[in-house]
Amino acid sequence: MRRRRVSCLLVLLAMISGAAGAETLQARCKVDRTIDMSVSPQKVEPQPETIRDRSEFDWVFAYDLELGRLCQVAMEGICLMTSDDVTANAAGDIKGTTTAFSSGEIGNLILSPSRGNWVYQSKLKQTLGKAGDCTVTPADRQQVALLFRDPARDIDLLCAGRLSTEAQILQSLGRDPTGGEAYRAEKLSQAQNIMAIAVSLLDRTGNRGYGRDESVLAAQTESQAYAQRSDGERQRDFAECAARLQEMSQ
Repeated sequence: MRRRRVSCLLVLLAMISGAAGAETLQARCKVDRTIDMSVSPQKVEPQPETIRDRSEFDWVFAYDLELGRLCQVAMEGICLMTSDDVTANAAGDIKGTTTAFSSGEIGNLILSPSRGNWVYQSKLKQTLGKAGDCTVTPADRQQVALLFRDPARDIDLLCAGRLSTEAQILQSLGRDPTGGEAYRAEKLSQAQNIMAIAVSLLDRTGNRGYGRDESVLAAQTESQAYAQRSDGERQRDFAECAARLQEMSQ
């Protein structure tokens, strides 16, 4: 009941602030059951509680009504499916026609933030959650980047730029003739390792809806900006990227 009240409050706040610009939100939804309507009688498969209790099996939708777009966000940082015609009716129910990223399969999504229930149908199969199964909160920065298809907000591209600058600094130290041979070799090795990570971060964004040139430009722009920041700012930004890499390794 408390979760439902919180969801209602967030939706009301979003409506109240609509005049100043719609908020980008995420709905984290649990599956209650799936229904196969291609057989008679219909086959209903309840989702086991052991699965419902695990957040990695939640369906996560980032959406912005002013933009009219929705993205089902996967843990891998891609949109499993998207919608470019998301609207809300007078009751606040959100509807949109979806397209799956990998297969191109068309579906329909209805999400009711005020009640916390939802249903997704593709062909003759439904996946749905009951009242209270969805929790609505503000979208995080990475979800906003995916939804708006904005590489300048993508944490992986930002970190690719920051790490490339760190690699350049280490390369300069590795070429400093005043350092010992072992010191120079160590710095050059570190530079190679960090640059390899930067490249891998750039490569993993290739299926997020950005153009390759846009991604490279976003990383380069951040690299230049990062080089101009103070030591304290760079330490903060580097720590953010270290945390991101730790998250990815889990």
